[in-house]
Amino acid sequence: MYFDLFVPFPLPPTPDDGPSKKSKKGKGKAVAQSSTPAENIKRTCWTGLESRDKDAFVDRVSLAGHLGYSVVGLTVTPSEPSNQVVSCPFTLGLPFPDLDPRFTNSGGNNVGSSSKTPLVQVTRYHMRLDDNRIHPLTSQNTNALKAYDVLSVAPTSDKAFQLACTDLASPGPNQVSIITLPLHERPFTFRFNWKQMRQAQRNGVVFELLYSAGLFPPTNLAPDTQRRYRQNFLSNAREVIRITGGKGVIFSSGPGGDVNGLRGALDIVNLGTMIGMPSNLAKESISTTSKNVLLRAQARKTFKAVMSMPKLVPANADAEAEDDLNDDPALVPTDSPIDSEAKVQAVDGARAEKKRASEAISVPLLSLSTAADRPETPTKKIKV
Repeated sequence: MYFDLFVPFPLPPTPDDGPSKKSKKGKGKAVAQSSTPAENIKRTCWTGLESRDKDAFVDRVSLAGHLGYSVVGLTVTPSEPSNQVVSCPFTLGLPFPDLDPRFTNSGGNNVGSSSKTPLVQVTRYHMRLDDNRIHPLTSQNTNALKAYDVLSVAPTSDKAFQLACTDLASPGPNQVSIITLPLHERPFTFRFNWKQMRQAQRNGVVFELLYSAGLFPPTNLAPDTQRRYRQNFLSNAREVIRITGGKGVIFSSGPGGDVNGLRGALDIVNLGTMIGMPSNLAKESISTTSKNVLLRAQARKTFKAVMSMPKLVPANADAEAEDDLNDDPALVPTDSPIDSEAKVQAVDGARAEKKRASEAISVPLLSLSTAADRPETPTKKIKV
């Protein structure tokens, strides 16, 4: 099972405020009439998207399934840092619910469901951090963030990277699970502090390397820009692997790459070994490590919550006596019940017998010494 946890999901365009202000006078009736049929339309996650963006997303997900990926992360990325959370469009339903085995009918009513390749779709909210430290990971937005399965940040400066590795990575209801490092844009002006990175890894946070935009940039860019993107990605990725030792690192495709920039699982393993990762960790970066990210992210929704009803066990003063009696069932007759006092007396008697038996055994052990160990005793000669 292979994972690609960064497949960008397009957002519908936001309406402009200018036309809405101009159409306040004399057009109230038209708005009321047009809103009546819109209520009958069933809203889905595709509502408001342009056909071009929808087709591009469908092609990318179908390519991921063709390359052997079993889990994809549908990522929602706001355009600018903000204190507000973009409402999760997947509360109305997933884009492909018939492919997700969690929502398919187990009764076998769907005839063509067996021929389709299963594809688990998880939701993810990705945000960018800068020097202003503006982020929506606050207690006021906890309920809105629970609609997403995974939270991730992309720091762009030294202060933002320190904030992501320390405060935002600490366990809590709004803990981030992934710290994304876009390594292709430019050589990082800040150093990767290994203490901060190790602290984030101890809290279960992983570092994500986006390869699509770095190795397969869009074709409309200049050749020099494409070459510079590849150089920046390879040099920065080697530095990350050197600090982390290849542990706690995952690979994802990410945005900004070519249409055919998605690669198969074995190609990603070869990429990991090329930048210095051991072969076993390179394979785990798209399988086991990514799976552990999703398992840890589930604990974020149940932080400081009761997982199951506790079972109250009363204290028993005669628990030790019952354990000793259970060890030797010959001391307890099965046909008649024994009260607590009789149990204690039986246990005391059993302990006394064990003590006497041990003393009786220890006496002959002292006499098992060899003749060489015994002291020589003088013998008297008798004259006859």
